[in-house]
Amino acid sequence: MFLVLCILLVCSMQACSACTAVYVGQDVSADGSIIVARSNDLQGVFGNHITVTPRVENEPGRLMPVSPDGKVKTEIPATTYHYTATPFMNSTVVRNEGVHDAATCTNEYGVAMTMSVTAFPNNASLQADPLVKEGICEFTATDLVVCQSKTAREAVETLLGLVDKYGSSGSDIAIIADQNEVWYVEIYTGHQYAAVKLPADKVSVFGNEFSLEYLSDYEDNITSKDLISLAEEKGFAVHGKNNEINLFDTYSGKQTTVDYSHMRTWIGHHILAPSKFSSIYSHNSLYPLCFSPDEKVSIEDVSQIYRNRYEGTKYSPDETGRVDMRVIGSDTTLSAHMIQVFPNLPAEMSCVSWISCGPPVYGVYVPLSNDCINVSEPYVANQSANESGVFDSNKYPYYVFKDLCTRCVGSENYKIYGEPVQAYWHEAESNMFSGMSKVIAQAEKIKDNNTRASYITSYCNDMQTKAFKDGKQILNDLVWTQNYNSNTFKIERNPETHQMTGKEVVIPPMEVKLNASGYGNVPEVPN
Repeated sequence: MFLVLCILLVCSMQACSACTAVYVGQDVSADGSIIVARSNDLQGVFGNHITVTPRVENEPGRLMPVSPDGKVKTEIPATTYHYTATPFMNSTVVRNEGVHDAATCTNEYGVAMTMSVTAFPNNASLQADPLVKEGICEFTATDLVVCQSKTAREAVETLLGLVDKYGSSGSDIAIIADQNEVWYVEIYTGHQYAAVKLPADKVSVFGNEFSLEYLSDYEDNITSKDLISLAEEKGFAVHGKNNEINLFDTYSGKQTTVDYSHMRTWIGHHILAPSKFSSIYSHNSLYPLCFSPDEKVSIEDVSQIYRNRYEGTKYSPDETGRVDMRVIGSDTTLSAHMIQVFPNLPAEMSCVSWISCGPPVYGVYVPLSNDCINVSEPYVANQSANESGVFDSNKYPYYVFKDLCTRCVGSENYKIYGEPVQAYWHEAESNMFSGMSKVIAQAEKIKDNNTRASYITSYCNDMQTKAFKDGKQILNDLVWTQNYNSNTFKIERNPETHQMTGKEVVIPPMEVKLNASGYGNVPEVPN
């Protein structure tokens, strides 16, 4: 028991501690795209950036890390595919024991993957099959899998094959998509897992907890060979409907349900289906993995889920001053990403990632296509290892948006600073969502692949560059305004008599003096 608990503690410390994931099937999305999203949460300063890795032809003998510390490696195929990623910068890697964490990836075949949302199995399952310290982990899996997979199913089989071969060092959830299907993967223990194909007419929102119950509820599944037999033989199997094993009750159960994670699952259900899920949280409710939304869901809707702080409920930390609420829109989010997969586009331009380097609650998502040749100078910038500990908001987007959030968040700041900043980014993003749709429509008509890739890259880079420039300006104005308003003496006084009036000083909202219309500018199609 002690050994199992120690392994779980170590792996939990390494893993991202408060992630939230969203899935929207193509039949219930506003524009027919598949949407896969995840926030990457951990308290501290974890600088990240965006990369594009080119295709490599026929170079055998290359290795990529498997274990969290990178000491265990595996050989990758001689040919690997063009892919995008959002890893840590080197300045963070050196402080994070060598972990780079690709976080979210899309490749030239339209395969998209994000991993992971850390979840928690019960003691009985961990005793039966402990985690493997040097096994595959969330920090190494995503780019390792996507660089060599042409379909979502192949990616699932690659990931689970790595678990079979090396074991898993963490209990994680992954979502893997392509233009035809989406797979949800729960990795419970060192060698036990279950993956199911998600329905196209449903959505999912979940925090750090397992949700999968019955395999029979899904069209297709892939499981570890001992998933059922291990639980039966060791006596922790729990059966439910038609005597089928209930995976949630067997490998996790209500004893692992904690408000810290379960509330984020609840609010996601309430946001997308308020007719079915109350505005009152229930610790004992098992919120289903898949459910029907009340209305079709847009990428803008998903972006706002990642800014949600339980507004309008009795749990809102901003409106109530509570300090015991773990919201989705947190200042501890080190990055967030939303991936749209468009089923009817050419595969090599079918994925659009919307990436927030730093917390999106008072930050901005910028576009990146899987067809992009490169990334803008600020977003690709990789702070070196010898600059670890240097908080540089002049060069790196992560630091700008981390600082913006730190200064805007909280019950004393969100009205004065946070809401004006959010309003600007909301307008900017609305223009970018619309602009990217136009760019994709234009790009689809371009017959030359290189010209098309350059056209898409140009727009994405322009939006990234503008967002960074605007972010720096807003941060400068916010710092100036906060310092100008700094005064612990909060009672008004008569300017003529200096007598105190007894009224508390009311600071007006900050004004953002920028024009967001430029985010809607779409470049002309090259001749």
